[in-house]
This record gives sequence, structure tokens and C-alpha cells, in this order.
Amino acid sequence: MSFNKKTYRQIAKDILAQMSEGEVAEQQTFVKGKTLYKLINAPVTRIKTIEGMTKNKPKTFAEGVDYRLINDCVEWLGGGGEHPDDNSTYKVKCIQTRSPGISDVHPGSVARTLVEAISREIEYFYLQMEQAYLSGFLDTATGNALDLVVSILGIKRKPPQPSSGIVTFGRNTEPELLSITNEVHLYDDSSEYALNKPLVKEITKVEGTSDGVPATFEKGIDYDLFHGNLRLLPDGKKPDSKTVLRIEYSAFREIVIPKGASVATFSLKPEETRLFTTVEDSPLASIAEGKWEAEVSVISTVPGRVGNVLAGTVVVMPQAIPGVEYIINKADITNGVEAEQDNELRERAKHALEFAGKATYSSIESAIKSVEGVRSLLIEDMPDGIPGIVKVIVDGGEREKILSVVDDTRAAGIKVEVFKPKIVHIDILLTLILEKDVATPIVVAESEKRIRTYISSLGIGDDVLYSRLVESIVSHEGVWDVQDVRMTAHRPEGPIVESELENLEISNEERAEPRNISISSRPRE
Repeated sequence: MSFNKKTYRQIAKDILAQMSEGEVAEQQTFVKGKTLYKLINAPVTRIKTIEGMTKNKPKTFAEGVDYRLINDCVEWLGGGGEHPDDNSTYKVKCIQTRSPGISDVHPGSVARTLVEAISREIEYFYLQMEQAYLSGFLDTATGNALDLVVSILGIKRKPPQPSSGIVTFGRNTEPELLSITNEVHLYDDSSEYALNKPLVKEITKVEGTSDGVPATFEKGIDYDLFHGNLRLLPDGKKPDSKTVLRIEYSAFREIVIPKGASVATFSLKPEETRLFTTVEDSPLASIAEGKWEAEVSVISTVPGRVGNVLAGTVVVMPQAIPGVEYIINKADITNGVEAEQDNELRERAKHALEFAGKATYSSIESAIKSVEGVRSLLIEDMPDGIPGIVKVIVDGGEREKILSVVDDTRAAGIKVEVFKPKIVHIDILLTLILEKDVATPIVVAESEKRIRTYISSLGIGDDVLYSRLVESIVSHEGVWDVQDVRMTAHRPEGPIVESELENLEISNEERAEPRNISISSRPRE
């Protein structure tokens, strides 16, 4: 089955020919063994032309040799005549018996103007029908239509995933100090008692009853502060059993970053601001003398790559949190993923039968790619030369879900080992040669953004290419040249590798990630 679209010019020409000359056109399908075909536009005086395909080549058939008109029907002749290929369409142009009655169809005439207006609408209708036709096939359907096609196979398009990362909340001074008096605890022969306030700085007094008389216990002899708790020392004086301890102490006011708090990037253009929310409650804790911080998980409010931001850009709290003096993201947040593209969804659908058969590596690949958040993967057969072992390196996605689909997909007797890629931190040092009269801070900031975007886009095993890195920078307006480029690869285990004017090689078990980008600049001479 096929669909033949007509253009505006074809439609207008056919209508005008019918109006002025009585000429009409129709398409028919040649069926093997059938010789007589009734014309729809009867009555017919004569056939003007019949065009079609013979032996896969275009042909204009000859009346009296290939066909003849009989009783408003086309009869295909045998003998030495030819006929269209089986199941192919052919076009019949014929002259109707009745007089058209309209002779002026020149440009500007009333008849032509009306016909051209109608033909434009008919062409639009043909386009709609063509789109409806193409929407029924895996190779040509797009968007929602493709979703419906692949749903027959039980496949769904992977939705966009919001970026997520860590934002640091902090303050450079100690929180407010609270004085707690007469906090009561019942002595039950335990050696340690949790105080009501969690951030205890110092216990100043402990009173109770010992040997039947009131007693004041001494710090360092009878008790001490241990991880925020009151600990009674083994060699010290003990309270009487089932008596009350009264404790006085000082504690810092607890500052908690609440779940659902908003943080954002800074921009003078509101549409360029990126908003994130915290996903858990987290209290500030002392990390150094007078410095308190909390590292909190955040997630973008908008799914997709639009929420990907560079390190040091999340610095705004739309609604202030009491006690917090600053926020910042110390690392890039670049794991946002767009919705699965049509070509990716088609490819996954084509592997659906392999997935069901559990027989090929492509079925394992297709299954893992169906897990939300998976950005790239690499499959290695017999990594140590041992048959039946398959090693899979997967970037992104929840490990439990990946293991589940792998277990459901792998063939019997095949062991699939799943690993996350090792992260190689990339430092870049370079000098920009700028055109005259450009805004240097803006160009430098944009260059750093482009470098980080390029490296973050690399998949598992993708080398950091010197040429691609330079290309990403010099394509920006205002950059005349890039010099003194030095790339350094830092691995958790292994030597530091430096490269100048050469690529940085990344193994199949690694993925590059940008870290420190140092850019200097000078004007073009």
C-alpha cells in the first residue's frame, strides 16, 4: 500500500483541464490477471494518455497496442502489448462526453482564481493525509505518532530527566549560643545520656543525689562531654539509682536546611535563571573553627539539559533561610537528560524482538538504555578471555533498576557484570587571544562554559580531543586564537597525565569530567 500526494500545481492543472477541455484524470492499480478496469469519470469520449511503470521504468502506453477504450472501461490487450507492473498504479487522462462550457481559464480570470484558491486548500488536505499515512509506520512516524506505534511492542519513550547535584549551604560565624538550664534526666545506671539539644558546646553543671545527699558532679572527674552526650566516667562519683540528674549546658542553635527549599543561579535575565529545590532536610555542622556547612542534594525544577549548570553558578536563595550566609555548588550539575529522541526510540523498538529473545548483546544494550537516566554505556564481551562473561559500563541510571533489566534480559548461562565508569577529572589551562574592543570577562566566562559543556558531553571511553576543544572556543565571537593549551588528566588511582597540542586518551572504563578551568587572555596585536 502506498500514498501518492498531489501538489498544488497538479491539482490546479487537473481541475482547469476538466473545466475547459472536459479532461479528467484518475489513478488505478493494475492487478495481475485482470484486464478490464471501469473508469470512475464516465461517460468518456476518448482516452488522452495512460502513464505508468513497466519493468520498473516509466512508460506512456499506446492506445490500440497496449489498451483500448470499451464501454467506459480500460481494457488491457494481450499479444504484443505491454501493461503496467503488477500492483503498480497508472494514471489515466481522458476526455468526458459532456461539454465543459468554460473557455477562459487564463491567469486572472474568475474561474482560474477560484480554482487556484480551492487547489491550495486541497493541497493542504493532501499534506494532512500524507502525514496520517506516514504516522502509521515505524520508520516515518514522529512525535506522539511514534509513541503510539512503538506502544504495540510495549515500549515507552524515556522522559526527560532533571539534573541533580550537591549545593553547599554555609556560614562563616558560629550560630547563636543557647543556655539550657535544669534539663532533667532519670539516672537508670546507664553511663551515657543524650541531651535534648544536639549541638552541645559545653556542659557547665551537673547536679543530683549521691549517697542520699545532694551532690554537684565535677567535669573531667565524674562526667565528660562525648559526641554531644553526657557520659559518666567509670571512676567518678555516681548518682543514686532512680534519682534525678539536673544538667545545665550551652548549645548552638540548630540551623536546618528544609526539604523543598529553593536555590537558583544568578542572571540579569529572568528567563536564563535555573531553579533547584532541596530533596532532604540537612542541618549545618561545624567543619572548621567558626565555619559551618551542609552539603544538600538538590534537583532541577525543569527536566532536561536546560537545568545543567556549571560549578559556582548556584549562588542565590530566592527565599532566605535564617542562619545561612551563603550557598554555592562546588561542582558542575550536568546530568540532566532530554527526552528520548525519535531516532533513539526507533532503534530501541527495532531491537524489541531481540530483547524478547534474550539472545544478543544488542538486546542487553536496548534493555539498559530503557532505564531512565542512562546516558551512555559500553559492552565488552569476555573481558578477561573467559567465555560467558559480559562486562557492561553504564553511565547514569539507578543501579538497582539496571541490574533488574539485565537479569530479565540476559541469556541463560551468561553472567553480566555491571560497573560505573571511573571518573577522570580534566584540568584545562590556556590563553585566549582576543579581538580588540571586546568585553573580556564575558568572553572568558563563555569560553569556560563551552569547555565544560564539551567535556561534559563526552561519553564512556570518549577521548578529549584537542581540536574539538579549541574549535568550541574559537567559534565564539571575539576569540581570534587560542594558545598555550595544556590539558591534564587526574585519575583517582594512577599517574597524572599532561598533554599539549595532543589528545587525552580515555579508556573504555572511564569518562572525562571537567574540573579546574584556568583561562588567561590578552588582546590581539
